[in-house]
Amino acid sequence: MSKPTVTILTPSYNRAHTLPRVFESLQRQTFKNFEWLVIDDGSTDNTKEIIEGFQKIADFKIRYYHQENQHKFLTFFRGIDLAEGKYFSPLDSDDALPKDSMEILVSTWESIPESQNIVFVSTLCEDQFGNIVGDHFPKVPLICTIFDMRYKFKIKGDKWGMGKTEIYKKMKLNFGDLSGKGFIPEGVFQFQFDKLGFHYCINEVTRIYFRDKDDEHSLANQFYDNKNAFGLAENYKTFLNAYYSKFWENPKPILRNLGGYLKFSAVDKRSYSKTIKELDSPFLKALVMILYPVLKLLK
Repeated sequence: MSKPTVTILTPSYNRAHTLPRVFESLQRQTFKNFEWLVIDDGSTDNTKEIIEGFQKIADFKIRYYHQENQHKFLTFFRGIDLAEGKYFSPLDSDDALPKDSMEILVSTWESIPESQNIVFVSTLCEDQFGNIVGDHFPKVPLICTIFDMRYKFKIKGDKWGMGKTEIYKKMKLNFGDLSGKGFIPEGVFQFQFDKLGFHYCINEVTRIYFRDKDDEHSLANQFYDNKNAFGLAENYKTFLNAYYSKFWENPKPILRNLGGYLKFSAVDKRSYSKTIKELDSPFLKALVMILYPVLKLLK
């Protein structure tokens, strides 16, 4: 059997009640050469039975795996290891896709010359009421890095899309250090895209983001909780190691992330030497040597 063009990965934890919405949107896709890879991260509900029911009626390939709870970040990269598609899209267990999403994304990818060094096709999202989430791109296509998207073009709001599976596999992550450490923000891998190439941005909606205000407030309140100190410190560190060369053209985000790195490294009880050693930039290492004693005095 030939391999699918696209792997759509859905990590799921006790989401049996929302998975039918995901499935129905996949069943409606106009482009069908994809697989749906569902990794059940230790659910205690009837997720397994729900997926088995989908497998009986789906007109696309569905693979299901169950594992002990490892949190979304590690589950995501297990999905990359298992992916059979040339292209890769992560899809949350409570979202949905417009019927032409896969067609738009694959046709866009197939139109891009290899010489452009594109690593991800980025598109717009809308909520369940049809409202665009965040900003449109200022031109189409916009070819840029994630850093420039945010800090040069000041584009806000959720974006979604499709990358090449081989690009994800090139990301350098120490899973031994990350395993068992709880919540890890997606920036720990997303910032690495900018070391590998550019985003190709188009003003097409390919994801429907279902807003639940109570959940949003809950997640926002918990994101910067001290219990997530390890993951947050890793997130800030990854940002700094990806973008330290941007300091002289745009110092504010570098300094803000350096402050976050120092704060959550301290909460995580990282040693002074480890905090400095994990930064790649000699300039930032020197800056930490200056700031660290000052922060100690301010405690």
